[in-house]
Amino acid sequence: MKEYILHRKMMRIVMQLAEELQISPHKALLIFYRSTVGKQLHDPKYGYQLMSDTYIVNDIKTEIAS
Repeated sequence: MKEYILHRKMMRIVMQLAEELQISPHKALLIFYRSTVGKQLHDPKYGYQLMSDTYIVNDIKTEIAS
């Protein structure tokens, strides 16, 4: 059940990222999985599971802008 909830959160993040960057969901998915934030989302020690989708999207956008 926990994995299902995390998977849904990841898909919401990818869709929001695609919308905000005006790119395809496929490209947003690639950006998400290549990002440090995307990797850290799987590890509870970073706390991303508790953060809002918008917070995580903003972190990814900050990361790719650097």
